[in-house]
Amino acid sequence: MNQSSADIKNAVRHGNDTWNNAFNRGDAAGVAALYAENATVLPPTHAAIKGSAAIRDFWQGLIKAGFKEHGIELIDAEADGGLAFAIGRWSAKGPDGAGKLQSFGGTVVTVLKRQGDQSWKPCLHTWN
Repeated sequence: MNQSSADIKNAVRHGNDTWNNAFNRGDAAGVAALYAENATVLPPTHAAIKGSAAIRDFWQGLIKAGFKEHGIELIDAEADGGLAFAIGRWSAKGPDGAGKLQSFGGTVVTVLKRQGDQSWKPCLHTWN
């Protein structure tokens, strides 16, 4: 079942909003639950983070470090069959090396997989 461009963009926007809300309230377990089973997160550190527990721990580390006010601006999203991709710009605030709050941002790419309930969940998430 293919989705229209507007449908997948709306699904991705909703998913981004849900992700941002969980992160911004400090709910790393809630963030991790939004990923597909056995998803992989590839942060700019070059470490591959795979699976719910590791993903939860990764995001919990950033939350504990003081990162907050995360946002994602969707640039584009497309679906073909059971896979979709989304590209966007992310922003967040967090401590610099001296502990002073500063703004961070970059681009983000997410590959999503359609679930049995027809929802979309990220199976690969990377950013710079």
